[in-house]
Amino acid sequence: MMARVKRSRLVPALALTAILALAGCSAVGSDTGVSVDGQSYSMDDLHQATTQLNEAFGPQAGGQQLGAQQVIASLALLPLLDQVFEGSPAVVSDTEVRSSLGENGVSDPGPATMDAERSRLYQTKLGDPATLQDPAMAEVLARAQSVTEEDLAAVDVEVNPRYGTWDVANGGLVPQVPAWIQSSDDS
Repeated sequence: MMARVKRSRLVPALALTAILALAGCSAVGSDTGVSVDGQSYSMDDLHQATTQLNEAFGPQAGGQQLGAQQVIASLALLPLLDQVFEGSPAVVSDTEVRSSLGENGVSDPGPATMDAERSRLYQTKLGDPATLQDPAMAEVLARAQSVTEEDLAAVDVEVNPRYGTWDVANGGLVPQVPAWIQSSDDS
């Protein structure tokens, strides 16, 4: 005789199985906005970082607001920037990041805000004439100049499809264009 399974238990069990199977199809979880070398930032972290950095620093060149795409790019560069500055007198500490953000009105920065700001501070130092002329920074500048596209590609970046895909060869974050929007020339 066949065992009776209540329908009320079967439907949720099948739904749970389907959800778990579909969740396994994506390398980045539905709540994860980006993962960089194993450090995950949620969609909320990216939204908070975008909001906090826009409040702190206002519009970018050309009047554009900072978007999640720029935050993702900054986060993706951070592992390389950390390596470039490692052991130098110009390593950016959490205290320096918090101070920079605090001076610009961000009193409680989230993790993505902290890391994106650290990346921005490193990039600013690399463009600062004082850094370029400082003999103590010669090794840092040499390491920065030796970073290759292969080094960038070696950073493990997984992006939620909502934001696009990470493709160093095509400039970093490439927005996804749904098939129904693509022109016939794109096929």
